[in-house]
Amino acid sequence: MGDNRKIEMPKFTWWDWFLILGFISASLAVSILKGEFSTLSFIAGTCSILCVIFGAKGNMLNFLFGLVGSIILGYIMFGTGVVGMAVFYLLYNAPMQIVGWFKWKQRRLSPDSVVIKTRWMSWGQRILMIISTLLLGTVMYFVLKEVPHEDQPLSDAAAVAVAAVTQFVLVFAFIEQWFLWIVLDIVMSIVWIVAWQAGKPHAAIQLILQLFYLINAFRGVYLWSKLEKK
Repeated sequence: MGDNRKIEMPKFTWWDWFLILGFISASLAVSILKGEFSTLSFIAGTCSILCVIFGAKGNMLNFLFGLVGSIILGYIMFGTGVVGMAVFYLLYNAPMQIVGWFKWKQRRLSPDSVVIKTRWMSWGQRILMIISTLLLGTVMYFVLKEVPHEDQPLSDAAAVAVAAVTQFVLVFAFIEQWFLWIVLDIVMSIVWIVAWQAGKPHAAIQLILQLFYLINAFRGVYLWSKLEKK
């Protein structure tokens, strides 16, 4: 007999459409005002928005969009002088999308679901997470300040450290990842503001994208808390 199970797919809510259409509208508005359109930034931004939407729902499909977005963002960041985050996206974040897919596959609510079971950390794990982030950030700062063409060693180091730990926590489906995303989105907003003021390409659209990330991170805390209760 054939397998008649259907894969459980999430429905897009008004909030999801707000994020998608809001990013597209804001990106087009900035492109018109600047008189130029960045196809790469637009594709990367769209993939990233879909990634965080599915991620907030605890849906495995976020890793597919995350993989494409990571590769393009890594390329973009090399051109804006944010070397640390460029290396992070290409050599760490992109491979972790593949790892995350298989780890989340083990935590599905049911065999025919793409939605996972979430969980809270213990206090010991939270302390270890904070210490690891601070140590990694310190090491990255001393490394990046010696890298040629690195324009923002301090903020870049902070972003790499938080992003690396966040992605690790995400893969293991801990709800605390959303609090780390909030911190990361604030740091990256500062990075893109500085890049925008310096006239770097892609910076304006990436700043808009980061602000949408920040809004969605707060929703992620709420949705993952609900999933944990299931």
